[in-house]
Amino acid sequence: MKKSLPVQIALVFLFCGLGALLISLPRLLLSSSGKLESGSVRLTSEGIMQALATIKDPGIDFTIVELGLIRRVEIENDKVLITMIFTSPFCPLADLIVSLIEEKIGSVEGVREVGVVIDETVIWDWSMMTEEGKKKLQAYLK
Repeated sequence: MKKSLPVQIALVFLFCGLGALLISLPRLLLSSSGKLESGSVRLTSEGIMQALATIKDPGIDFTIVELGLIRRVEIENDKVLITMIFTSPFCPLADLIVSLIEEKIGSVEGVREVGVVIDETVIWDWSMMTEEGKKKLQAYLK
């Protein structure tokens, strides 16, 4: 029985996503539990960015902050809203990254609610990386 092209494409994306997850799973399991020390991060934009800077993109060895994926952090009382992008609009690990963010920021003292919004109007490119990320990339490429 011949499968249609859209079904074949969907299967390729499914298997690529599963492969990426399986490749990164050991590293995720061996990394920190996502818990922050009580009081170690303040409920400020800088504190939230500090916490986000500990989350690595599961597919590569850069943090989501180094990659420039975090576009905005908004805090209203005990609610944190994070606007972000992905390096690819078809990121197979997008749900995993969002759940890592929700877990990490949810463990910040004083945070009651975490929201993550994906800005699909911005396309990521290398220039969005932080200076630290660019230096790390240069060292990696040498």
